[in-house]
Amino acid sequence: MKLIFIFLLCWSPLPGLTQTQPASAPTRIHDVFLDYLTEKIKLTPAEKKQLRPLVIRYLGESKNISKTNRDPLLREQERIKLKINYRKRFVPIIGEPRATRFFTEEQFFRRKIREELKKRNVKKN
Repeated sequence: MKLIFIFLLCWSPLPGLTQTQPASAPTRIHDVFLDYLTEKIKLTPAEKKQLRPLVIRYLGESKNISKTNRDPLLREQERIKLKINYRKRFVPIIGEPRATRFFTEEQFFRRKIREELKKRNVKKN
């Protein structure tokens, strides 16, 4: 009887002892990027909430373009189409000037990320 109890105790999850999965890296990066945008283009909480799903989709599609197109010119052409498409989606939420500025701030953010990763790689070596 004790053996059965110990066996069940070992295989049953105990409240508070189960580990939760850490947030995935893309989600954290999306949140950091949205916080960065909030500061740079002065998003209101309502605008940020409306933009979040669009920004996540945009970043995912942008990543797919990089993966699927080997030709640099075709890749750039696809990125431009994507930016035009998403700017049209952003305009009703944040207006045309901030929708256009979104892409400039995205480039600055990506540059900062690359610089930070280079610094970290130099420190490791």
